[in-house]
Amino acid sequence: MRLLPSLLLIFALSLHAAETLPPIPPELPVADFFGLPAISRMQFSPDGRYLAALQPWEKRQNLIVVDLQKMEKTQVTSMKENDVAGYFWASGNRLFFFMDNDGKEQLRLYGVDADGRNPDSLDSLRGMSPIGPIHGDKERYVVQAYANSLTRADVYHYNLRTGKFHLHARNPGNIDRWIVDRAGIARFGIEFENGVTTIYYRDGAGAEWEKLASFPDGGPYWLPVAFDGDNRTLFVESNIGRKTAAIYRYDTKSRTLGELVHGDDTYNVGPDGASFELIYNDALNRVIGLTYDAERLVTVWFDESFAKIQRSLDVTFPEALVSIARASEDNSRLLIRTFSDRDAGTYFLYDQKRRGVEKLADLKPNLRPGQLARMHPFEYRARDGLVIHGYLTLPVGRDLKNLPLIVHPHGGPYGPRDLWGFNSEVQFYANRGFAVLQMNFRGSGGYGDWFERAGYKKWGLEMQDDITDAVKWAIAQGIADPKRVVISGASYGGYATMAGLVYTPELYCAGINYVGVTDMMMLVDSPGLGSTDQHNREWWYRTRIGDPFKDKERLRATSPLNFAARVQVPLLMAYGENDPRVEIAHGAKLVHALKSAGRVEGRDFWFITEKYEGHGFQREEKRIEFYQKVDAFLKKLVGTGGKNGEVSLGEPKVIQMPAKSN
Repeated sequence: MRLLPSLLLIFALSLHAAETLPPIPPELPVADFFGLPAISRMQFSPDGRYLAALQPWEKRQNLIVVDLQKMEKTQVTSMKENDVAGYFWASGNRLFFFMDNDGKEQLRLYGVDADGRNPDSLDSLRGMSPIGPIHGDKERYVVQAYANSLTRADVYHYNLRTGKFHLHARNPGNIDRWIVDRAGIARFGIEFENGVTTIYYRDGAGAEWEKLASFPDGGPYWLPVAFDGDNRTLFVESNIGRKTAAIYRYDTKSRTLGELVHGDDTYNVGPDGASFELIYNDALNRVIGLTYDAERLVTVWFDESFAKIQRSLDVTFPEALVSIARASEDNSRLLIRTFSDRDAGTYFLYDQKRRGVEKLADLKPNLRPGQLARMHPFEYRARDGLVIHGYLTLPVGRDLKNLPLIVHPHGGPYGPRDLWGFNSEVQFYANRGFAVLQMNFRGSGGYGDWFERAGYKKWGLEMQDDITDAVKWAIAQGIADPKRVVISGASYGGYATMAGLVYTPELYCAGINYVGVTDMMMLVDSPGLGSTDQHNREWWYRTRIGDPFKDKERLRATSPLNFAARVQVPLLMAYGENDPRVEIAHGAKLVHALKSAGRVEGRDFWFITEKYEGHGFQREEKRIEFYQKVDAFLKKLVGTGGKNGEVSLGEPKVIQMPAKSN
């Protein structure tokens, strides 16, 4: 394994000059890590008059708006049951916001004025979802909806003043993603059918749709991303002639792929990244930069004036990354956010005339960066030679020998990856004295299509080997105490937890399975519940995970459920009863199998369920309660060397097994 120089330096300082270690920080409350942020998702209105944000009220995220002319704050929503899941500005004084229904992921869209008046539920068209604004148009917004078909979405212009919908473009095929130009005209459509991606195009609103290009799954491709302000130049993502995706310009008149805008030989530059954004500036009416996830977040400016501001802010905040989030209508004020691996972030207002910044709010004011742990990028070679990237977070003030270790594989698995930045779980574990090991195993997104495809149908096999190899390295280096290694993860990470406990049980002293898959056959037999594109979802599952007929034996052999008797260490599990992705039956069936193997609930394993939660606990009080139980679990079972003992995590719950079972 090759360590980055920064990590080597940390080891040198800690192992050979222990007297220089900082003091061990105090144990911080669980609620400080997992409570709602004091403020989040702050945005300017398009005209720059308002700032909107999400802020807690009655333990739920609610929408607030600050009128910058009157310097008055209005709480726009008053939700008590579910959080406002997200929002965006539809015009200068009108907002759209999303609400989930008890974790079922059935998002509904609502509208409201900036002063809280004229609330409206935008569900008159089935399956409506936003596409984007129209440059210079304050009354209309572009949306898609399944009004005329169960599987084909058409494009509509929604009038923000009257609430009426105007059909703009009928679906010429099975398009499920639209690209509109800055004038609000649907110009590109992306169709995915039976493993083939087809690009549709038309020159204008009155033109006929034509099939412009088709790409088979796994082959070279280009995909439209967004128009520039001239409505002729298109930014596209492409991996043609590359191992990673990059951003290019495409001329819609000559229909030619033009110059490379930005590429990275290691990381994808494109929409698959969690932080990717083409930065469009309304005042300049052009794309002025982009951001993407590399080892850390990278910002690339095409506009020198913004590049100069970025350089100045980087000097002002040397310990943080600086993101220029949004600009006011005339670019006189910029909303910026600083953040780091040890800091959830702070919002500032930057005034172009004064060249100064004004602090607005901290996301997590109770967490002090000096008490939190640094996240160190590293890479290693798996047993077959494949290079794997990851992050190692080391607890503050501890000698880096024989540390208890949390192995923390991410969810997904295909598409997501672990990123550098503030992570509540990682910092919580580090505050309790654990080193935390995260690895972007094969199948993770962000490293090129070839790397993601290397993980297809490798659940419990090479994907798990990548995790195992990292654990063995940490033990061999003396960083991890081999008697105190815990594996913990959610979703696919929960699957990896169970796979680790049944396929390499000698490595771990305990496991935490949060909404994890346990039965591969059940997973591939019921993908995409409630999806409008069920056929393609089933194709996706069978291509990437396995076919329940052709791959039956492999799926059974890589289902931890079938080897529950091998679980010999304490196990904590948590599931939401409304989870549409990983049915609670994955946990309930494992409980039955553990009991059949002689394990005792409340002594050998714990099974936490929440009736009104889904794929992860969204309600603040339920999330805090869960991690308080995680805290008790780790202190009792790992703090004493991983030996079994009595832990009070609540009374066992009786779960009614679903009627459908595999």
